[in-house]
Amino acid sequence: MATKLKRCVFIFVILQPFLDIFWLYQPPIATFLGMSPATLIRLVFIAVIGVLYLLSLRNKKELWFYGGYLLLLGVYFIFHQRNAMAFHSLVPGNFGYSTFGELFYIVRMLVPLFMIVVAARTEYTDNQFEHIINWLTIFFSGSIVLTNVLRISLGSYLRNWGTGNIFQQYPHQRITGTIFDWFRPSQTMDFYGMASKGFFNHANTTGAILVLLTPLVFYVVVKNFNWKNSILMGVHLLACQELGTKAAGYGVMLALAAYILVYLFFAFVKKEVHFNKYLALFFVVALFATYGLSRFAPSVNRQASEEVVEKEMKPTKKKTKHLAKQLDQITKTGTRKQQIKFINKYRDQFGLNKGFVTKTYPAKYDPQFWLGVMHWPAYSRMNYRYLQMQIWRRVSAINNNSKDKLFGFGYIRLNNMGLIERDFVSQYYAIGAVGMLLLVAPYILLILFLGLRMLFRFRDLFTLKNVTLIMGVIMAFAISLYAGYVLDYLTATILVGFFLGQLVLGTFPPRQATDRYAFDRSHELGR
Repeated sequence: MATKLKRCVFIFVILQPFLDIFWLYQPPIATFLGMSPATLIRLVFIAVIGVLYLLSLRNKKELWFYGGYLLLLGVYFIFHQRNAMAFHSLVPGNFGYSTFGELFYIVRMLVPLFMIVVAARTEYTDNQFEHIINWLTIFFSGSIVLTNVLRISLGSYLRNWGTGNIFQQYPHQRITGTIFDWFRPSQTMDFYGMASKGFFNHANTTGAILVLLTPLVFYVVVKNFNWKNSILMGVHLLACQELGTKAAGYGVMLALAAYILVYLFFAFVKKEVHFNKYLALFFVVALFATYGLSRFAPSVNRQASEEVVEKEMKPTKKKTKHLAKQLDQITKTGTRKQQIKFINKYRDQFGLNKGFVTKTYPAKYDPQFWLGVMHWPAYSRMNYRYLQMQIWRRVSAINNNSKDKLFGFGYIRLNNMGLIERDFVSQYYAIGAVGMLLLVAPYILLILFLGLRMLFRFRDLFTLKNVTLIMGVIMAFAISLYAGYVLDYLTATILVGFFLGQLVLGTFPPRQATDRYAFDRSHELGR
């Protein structure tokens, strides 16, 4: 039974790139069954893995712990539901809260936590672990690079949907240039046409996954330095730059620089691996090459593009004074109807996104907020992440319910309005402090506990593999806090859960493995 569980988990992990294909989350595919088929496949796999896990579980007393946790979660959901139903806003419909949708979200948040439990009991050989990393690298990084070269990749930030089916809409989402066009002067400002995400759903989520895999890719090269693993590492570094997100582009360089130090530490101080001067040179050359390539990458061009747009958006000095005077006057003395008309008429001059003003948080229901936004500096008005945060603060202030801090006012409501692109903050609004304690805090507490355990048992647990795993997971959560789109997306959290579970296994090795390590060390010292 344990072998079947191990094989099923292996397949499930390798399937994640295929379950993150963009079109699986778009109509009509996503609406045919009422949910994405990817979600349905994941739930079926989780059910099978759950049954296999229970059949292979030796200590049935663990079930009491899981039962107690689910009971606490059920009690929390009752309070969360009551609080969410009492929500009030200026927008009719209160952003479409759904009890079933909210319950389903809680179930989704449980999936990666369950993966930690299962992965902590599923031991793979070094060769099998290397296969997992390599296949994930091929499917994620390899597909991004290949689709970019063939110019068939979806743009990381293109959202110009046309009419018709998904095949008719595809040309509006496809990149306009490949990596070979980065170096043409005429293309240096075409950020939105150059950033490539392959066929994956969200660029931010894909970026977090690439960063999570980065130290693991380096680990495979250190353990088995050959041409195949070296090429995969090069492909991975290239994909991180092609994706076009700052998190992936800069994160991979930071990870590479840090891993060079990790490698030197385990070669000369811990002496777990042999120092290979060619490997060290390969890492250094890769670092400089990645840095050089990043100077032409879409993530750099994005900043330049935004600066140009901001500059072009600024009206003349004379017009600026005129609009500012009108804005002050309409804010102080204008009627509600006049204020709404002014916002809709001049939103483009003030650089306001039409979708935010008309759909996300319609100005016709809260003109005072949008008039206040118009007084912001141009950079702040164009910073959609900051704007989204301020919208939710406004909504929360209008609701004015102190219980929101404890129980949250609903993920479905947050999602319908537009997720905050900063995890932990987004979940705090959605599920409150109690929900965070039950569904998010376990990750952080487990990382802290395992990190301390590695330090306290430095000799036998502070290994290259454990350091690599904790490094990847920490970086993934750092990206989650910075860019969002991680904790609520199963492709990322399932992989985080799997590797975090492998870290648990590495820091709580089976007794036989621990004894064998002690024998090997004593034999080595005696020799």
